[in-house]
Parts: sequence; C-alpha cells; structure tokens
Amino acid sequence: MTILPPPRVLLPAAGLLGGGLLAVTLAVMLPQFGTKGIAALGGLGVIGAVILLTGRPKEVFLTFFVFALTYNRQYYGGFSSLLGPGFYWVPADLMLLCLFATNVVEGCLGRARMPPPVAEVASAPVLPFLFAALLSTLAAERIDLAAGDTFRIVKFALLLAWLHRNMDRSLWLTLVGALAASVTLQATFGTLQVVFKAGQSLLSIIGAGSADALPEEIDNRARGTLGHPNMIAPYLLMLAPGAFGVAIFSRSAPLKLVALAITAIAIAGMVATKSRAPGVLLLGALVGTAMAGAWLRALTPKALLGAGIWALLIIALALLPFLNDIIERFRGDFGVSITFRADYNRVGMLVFSENPLLGIGFGSSAERMAQLWWVIADELIQVARFAHLADVRAGAPIHNVYVVMLAEAGTLGFLGFCILLVTVVLRGIRGVWLTTAGSRGVCVGLTAGMLVQIVQQTLDFSLWWDPSWYTLALIAAVLGTAPRIRPGLP
Repeated sequence: MTILPPPRVLLPAAGLLGGGLLAVTLAVMLPQFGTKGIAALGGLGVIGAVILLTGRPKEVFLTFFVFALTYNRQYYGGFSSLLGPGFYWVPADLMLLCLFATNVVEGCLGRARMPPPVAEVASAPVLPFLFAALLSTLAAERIDLAAGDTFRIVKFALLLAWLHRNMDRSLWLTLVGALAASVTLQATFGTLQVVFKAGQSLLSIIGAGSADALPEEIDNRARGTLGHPNMIAPYLLMLAPGAFGVAIFSRSAPLKLVALAITAIAIAGMVATKSRAPGVLLLGALVGTAMAGAWLRALTPKALLGAGIWALLIIALALLPFLNDIIERFRGDFGVSITFRADYNRVGMLVFSENPLLGIGFGSSAERMAQLWWVIADELIQVARFAHLADVRAGAPIHNVYVVMLAEAGTLGFLGFCILLVTVVLRGIRGVWLTTAGSRGVCVGLTAGMLVQIVQQTLDFSLWWDPSWYTLALIAAVLGTAPRIRPGLP
C-alpha cells in the first residue's frame, strides 16, 4: 500500500511544480506579449516576491486588488460567447480570486488566520439592491445583458462578506494604506498627463507608447489609469477626504504630514482633471471634515482658521498653472454640458415610465434611448464600434446614476441602490463615534467623501462603473468594521 505524503508536503511541492510550468509557459509566450503584457507579468512577479517576503498573502492580494481596480478596462474575452454579452472580466478579478482562495490554501496548510466570528450580517447593505436586481433581471427584455450586472452585485456582496469575516487590525490598516496610495498614484499620474501633455498612453510621458490626440472633451485633462476625467475625478472625490481626516484627527506628527501631502497631491490631481462639480464638491468635503474636526475637538478654532488658510493656499497654488484652462472650461462648454445631461435625463425618465416597477433591465437602457433620440443613436454606433474593435465593454449611459437605476432596475432597484448608499453613510457616522485619533479621521473623511459623492452622482454614472463600484465595497468594509476592529491608527 502506497502512503502519500501529508498535505503540508504535497501542497508546497505542487505549488513549486505549477510555478515552474507557468514560468516555462510564459517564457515561450513572452515574445508575443506587448508592453502592457510584460508589465503585467512583472507585476505578478512582484506580488509573488512580496508574499514570500512578508508571509501575508491576504494583505498583499488586497493591496494589489485596490491598485488593479484603477485600471479601468472591462474585457469580454471568451465570456461573451460562453455566458452572454453582459459578462466580462477586469484585471482586478485575478486578485479577487486569489484573495478568496487564500482562505482555502491557509486552511489546507493549517495556517488559517481568522478573527472570531461576528454576529453582523456583513452583506446586509447590498442585499435589498441585489434582491431588486434579481427581480429586474428575471423581467428584463434582455436577460443575458441584465445578468452580467446582477453578477457584479453578487461579487460586491461576496467581497463585502469576505472583508468583514477576515478583517483584523493588520488588514484594516493595509486597506486604508492601499486606498491612500492609490489616490496618490492616480492624482500624480493625472497631473503628469496634463503637465507633459501626454496622449492616449501614460508611457508617452517618457517617449514610449501612443501619443495620439485625444477627443476634445478629455484633451489635456487628467485621466490617470481610469481613462477619463469623469472617472478619476469622482474617485478622488470619494477617497481624498479620508486623507484630510487623518491629517486633522491624528495625534502623530509624521502621520499628519504624510496625510497632508496626500491631500495636496489629490487636490492637484482634481484640479488637473478640470472637472467642475467634483472640484467644488471636494472643497466642500474638505471644509466639512475640518468643521467636524472642530466640533469633535480635534481642532481648536485657532487651528481651524490656520488650516483654512493653508488649504486656500494649497488650492491656489494647485489652481495657478491651470487657471486659464479652468476659466475656459466654465466659460466654454458649461451650458452644453448642462443641456446634454438634461436631455439624457429626460429620455432616461421616458424609459423608466415604460417599466416603472422593475425597469427595462440592466444594460438595455442605451439601446431603448437610441430608439427615442437620434443623438444617443449616433453615439451608440461609435461606442459599439470601439467595443467591437477592442473587445472591451464600452457604454453611453445616462449621466445620472439615479436615473440609470430608475430606467434599468425600476423603482425597486433605485430604492435598493439608495439604501446601500445611505447604509454606508450610517456606518461611517457610527465609526466616527466609536473610534479615536487617526481611525476617527478616516471615518470622518470617508463619510464626508461619501456624502459629496452621493451628490456628484446626479451628474455622472461613475459609481456604477467597476473602479468606483468595488471601491464602494471597500469603503463600506473600512467604515463598518472600524468600531469592532478598533485599529488604533495614531
């Protein structure tokens, strides 16, 4: 009778064998990879090296999941042929799968590191929205399209549940640090794009990649790796106040300085987007965070006044290089922007009126609106051509996420989505009361960011797009677990 080695021996051996086979396969395929493919392979190598050095795979995978979310590309690959046109994958999915698989591997190796079970229903905030989405999908005109977006809500719920179940102090601090680093990177890249007048590729900054002209509406505006000013601006808006909150509430002088530096970089990135409403709302969020600091006695009135003066100075310095462009943005297409959104909202509400309870189904509103208005029909043709050529998801949604929900998921979906947003804000308020110092600053700032993001979504749909959608789950986890974890950020 053959006696097999124990799992503790088999699993590492299988990992080494699999890694060797993967390395040989990649070596054979390497000449076929482009610059981005080689960069992706290098990133996977870095991830593996960091895991080996730190011995903390959950923290590493979560960090790179946050970074990968900001590469705003949705690929159909083989998903559209196998599961239908509503399904696609994003680069962050690989990190998400690794994150989930870590628990299985650690359990097999006898190294599971799990906090005590919690009584709270982790996915509760998103469950009403998921229920409404399932009903809407069953009644949709195109179930194949609607199922793809409903699956995204399932992924949101699973991510939120995993974070709540696994969250400890180390993971909480890692997540907060990764979000801060992501804001810094996106704001820095975006600012460099404007300063160096980069084309379609970030690599054109250093003379590599494509420097082709961009569409007029986004020409010489910060895009980061999110690909569009209207994506990066709401992303910064949602997260940057968290850094400012740490700067106000932290009791550590070095941490205060780092948080102030991140805030200044984020402001510069926001200015470089030349986005009007998000810029104004970010100012409001920063003022609100500072006032909360004074109310909660983290700032004296004198310090509040000083902070206001410094904030105005930083904003003025950030505005100065782009002043003419900003003036032109307000003086140029401001009226067109308002009219464009109003027309989209009007047509979207016509679609809602046809299916008021459950909507037309996720992903179907653009096609129906194209039948009602020729402008959308023309835009949809261009979008469809780009999506087909690049084999990626592209869209021309209504620039108001609430009207999107009404049109595609009906009244039930709209209410479920609003319940989700309000619940995240309530989690933030609870976190503010039950934490202290820098941890409280994170809760104050992210709550302020969520409040202004709720307002901003009357002007765009970014919160329903993958980078901000899954980042919303991360924010919900940070705010929801802070009172239980008591992370002790100084």
